[in-house]
Order: sequence, then structure tokens, then C-alpha cells
Amino acid sequence: MNLIAYEMCPDFNNDFTVTSYMCFLDLLIDEAEDVKDLRDAGILYNRLGSDEEVAKLFNKMNTDLVPCPMIYSGVKEKIHNHCKNMWINHAAKGYDTYFRCPWTFLAFLGAIAALTLSALQTYYTKHQPNQGSSNHKN
Repeated sequence: MNLIAYEMCPDFNNDFTVTSYMCFLDLLIDEAEDVKDLRDAGILYNRLGSDEEVAKLFNKMNTDLVPCPMIYSGVKEKIHNHCKNMWINHAAKGYDTYFRCPWTFLAFLGAIAALTLSALQTYYTKHQPNQGSSNHKN
């Protein structure tokens, strides 16, 4: 809050970087789950206590701020393009649906290992050397 207040002082020319960053984070944070995701990614460090308090703080603090729209426009565009990517959306939905707990991932690895070993066994059974036609002379 102090940095935002300092940035609003008319004594110097600035580009409102801190204000724009706080508004950008406000775009990302709507509820406690958003704070948890940003905390897990190492973007935020929560020293307030609960994630709900942080979400309320961001939502309340940024109501009267006016950011510079050009500072984070490149980041917003990259996020938008990333979310529009069909393959990433399908991969994220599949991961969220089928790999919620570590046991499902271990079961998936076990199934891949079983299929690989079955394929190797089939290949070596089909391509084994003929043992009946040896070149031994009596």
C-alpha cells in the first residue's frame, strides 16, 4: 500500500509499475483457490494467515487504482493464447480428471510398464532364432 501511495505522488514522473502489477494480480485473484494456486506456483507468499484474507485484500485494495494498460498487455496476451490452445486444455482436463491422486499416476505407470513388457515378449517370441535347424554334422 505504501508503494502505491508513493507512486501516486505528483513529484516525479513514473509509469505506475506497482499499481499496474497490483491490478494485474487482482485480475488473477478472485477467491482463495486462486491465491492457493499462485502460492503453490511460488508467485505469492502468504504472510497474512488464510488465503481467503489475501483474496479479500486484493479485491478490496484495487477498487480505485488506475493501471497503465500497456505494461502487462504482453503477459495478458500470452496467457490468453495459452488458454486458447486446444491441446493444453485437453491435457489439463485429462490430468485433472484422471490424475487427482498419486495412486492413479502409479497405476498408469504400472499399466504402461505391463504393455511395454507384453510388447517386448511378443516381439522376441516372434523373432527368436530357429533352434531346430542347427548346422551340426555327425
